[in-house]
Amino acid sequence: MLAAALVLVALTALAEQLDVVVGRRTRISLAGPFLVAAALVGGPLVGACAGASTEALTTGDPWRKRALCAAAGALQGLAIGLAGQQFSHDGVSGAVVAAAVGLPIGFALNGRVLLRALGPGFRLRRELRAAWHPLVVAWFLPAPLLVVFLYVFETAPGLALAFAAGLLLAAAWANRFRRRLELRLAGERSRARVDALTSAPNRYALAEALTSEQARIRRGGRTAAVCFLDLDRFKTVNDTYGYAAGDRLLVDVHSRLRGELRASDLVFRWGGEEFVVLAPQVERAELADFAERLRLLLSTRPFAIDGRPRTITGSVGAVLLDDGRPGQEALEAASRLVKKAKQTRNAAVVERSAAGAAA
Repeated sequence: MLAAALVLVALTALAEQLDVVVGRRTRISLAGPFLVAAALVGGPLVGACAGASTEALTTGDPWRKRALCAAAGALQGLAIGLAGQQFSHDGVSGAVVAAAVGLPIGFALNGRVLLRALGPGFRLRRELRAAWHPLVVAWFLPAPLLVVFLYVFETAPGLALAFAAGLLLAAAWANRFRRRLELRLAGERSRARVDALTSAPNRYALAEALTSEQARIRRGGRTAAVCFLDLDRFKTVNDTYGYAAGDRLLVDVHSRLRGELRASDLVFRWGGEEFVVLAPQVERAELADFAERLRLLLSTRPFAIDGRPRTITGSVGAVLLDDGRPGQEALEAASRLVKKAKQTRNAAVVERSAAGAAA
């Protein structure tokens, strides 16, 4: 019996390390049913040890918080064990009754979740409030498996422990597969937002950045500049030096913009020879100066094309991003202004007001 108790305590501690992610910073432990099983078959003492063991492998929290969580887990296991002593576990009906009593008590006394979820002012964090439904599922969905374990344990403890260990191993494999899949999806999502040629963020990343920047402005932040930059006579570069030279020029243009602008300024590849610059913290009085600086970054220093220096100019259309219109509309306004700038080339056209007047 001592060996079985040690195995159940160890399984509970290991199950605490397997989790189901239900939010950006919220995870649900799978240790609940294992804790209930240990307390029901081992009694109050084994239940208390199993509850305290849930913090044995936990890292990242301060030791005081871990100690409080371990104490809460021990009380939880003790209560389940005391309640389980009042019922017989013989037969299927006994196993069903024991599971029906142990799971609700364990769920109701899950103080470790509350200790981890309390934020400043003893308020529940938003992530936990959104995770109650998955938390209930994680506790009560394995109820049939718990009934099978309790029934088998009465006649064949070794087989029951092997059954519990097999379930934990399957959960661990599924958890590992989920993590690998999440990493792969995150990598694919990241690559889908990066231009393959210049490694600049692309128009999909621009849409997300515009939404995020406008949300910051609506919270009281300063306005931002949205500038469309179109290289002049880029077709001539391709026709004269070849498409490979044109591709290298695009890479060099992005590298220069990224190196000369502020760290907070974002440079996006829109497509072809077009770039978009999103510059936070720019007021209307500063918009024209910023657009002119963007134009001069290209024209004042030549680029090396096919080993020879060549001056490349660009046309700029600039508008102000504020809370008065959606970011996509501001982007479309900047694209219209750059068409005006292309009429003379090497020019910057700036929107004087949100009504659309240009200078």
